[in-house]
Amino acid sequence: MSSPVPPDSLQKALVVVTAVTGIVDAVAFLGLGQIFTAFMTGNLLFLGFALAGGEGLEPLGSATALAAFIAGVVAGSRLGVALAVERYRRWLFTSASVAAALLVAAALTAIGLDTGTGREPGTRHYAVIALTALAMGVRSATMWRLRAGLNTTLVTGTLITWIRTSALGGGTGGGGQRYRAAALLAVPAGAAIGTLLLRLSVTAALLTAAAGVLGGIGGHLLRPAPRHPPGA
Repeated sequence: MSSPVPPDSLQKALVVVTAVTGIVDAVAFLGLGQIFTAFMTGNLLFLGFALAGGEGLEPLGSATALAAFIAGVVAGSRLGVALAVERYRRWLFTSASVAAALLVAAALTAIGLDTGTGREPGTRHYAVIALTALAMGVRSATMWRLRAGLNTTLVTGTLITWIRTSALGGGTGGGGQRYRAAALLAVPAGAAIGTLLLRLSVTAALLTAAAGVLGGIGGHLLRPAPRHPPGA
């Protein structure tokens, strides 16, 4: 189905949420060990490397992130089944609120957390990993269900679609091309912002990510909308 709101509103929200992905994984990779809590492809690769004896990896961290992300996707998917069709606005607001609350919980858990190099991960490190990955799982399931043509975590797919639909790839352009390009730029921009915020603390970076999720989706929901939801 098509989006129930003006397309620009939804696409802008997704670009903001894509930037949040960069912030979150900057925190995970640089602050919590060589893991990802949003881009799961990296964790699967790291687990494979670790199984083959690769050095300097944190397989327990990758496994924790993967398990929590899966749990978040299950929760986000069930929330979508329960609310998406008949209560579109409540569904999106609830999903964004849950993801933001989990990020805030991770931020509070990370207060005073040692993220220096060479440190041994402790219980709180794994708790922050799990909470962050859980939030990203909920958010990713919601974004997938929107079917808006711009995925906030499968950035390779966005890149392929952008090229395929461009004149270079034999397409005709248009159809959200500028937002796909913006989403591709949003990932490194978010990663840079997350890296800079890490100089303050993990908490500051995760609170910014929580604000990004709520701000992006909230701005979208403030627009007038028809009754029929997208996706489903």
